[in-house]
Amino acid sequence: MTREDFSRRVEKRIDLVRQTLLAKHKEYAKDDNVFRNFDEAAGGLSLHSTSAEVLWSYMTKHLVSIKDIVSDNVPVTNEVVSEKIGDVINYLILLEAMLNEKGERHCKLKEAYAKHKLYNKSVDRLSMWTSDYTKNTDILGLVNMPKNGTDHDIDKVNYNSNGDKGY
Repeated sequence: MTREDFSRRVEKRIDLVRQTLLAKHKEYAKDDNVFRNFDEAAGGLSLHSTSAEVLWSYMTKHLVSIKDIVSDNVPVTNEVVSEKIGDVINYLILLEAMLNEKGERHCKLKEAYAKHKLYNKSVDRLSMWTSDYTKNTDILGLVNMPKNGTDHDIDKVNYNSNGDKGY
């Protein structure tokens, strides 16, 4: 095969992949979710628990068919070969998009978790600064006065029955 012939085949395949993916999107993705059928199958209609596993299962059927074509060494039409190879290419493109989306979600979750940890550290520091206050208050936030005869407020100012602070 010449480079020119190969280039024509590549361009033809890319056009066919584009046309097929866009047509199948209209057929299978009823809403804006490209992976809708895989998500639905993973949600209880399949023995697989993730959309990627469902996709892999669907693609495996085509891989087995291609393996059979190669190992049986029986002539098949160009149309059959094109369909089987095209289906696997399309599934691989969908799988790549699915895994990339999952990776992006994972990165966002990691970022959110890091922010959560930072927030908790800030809350711990805040509670450390306000620990005297929180130790000496009741559920309503009112200062608990000690019962042992001393009379201090949270600010450690001494209030007793003989002397007032003048406020």
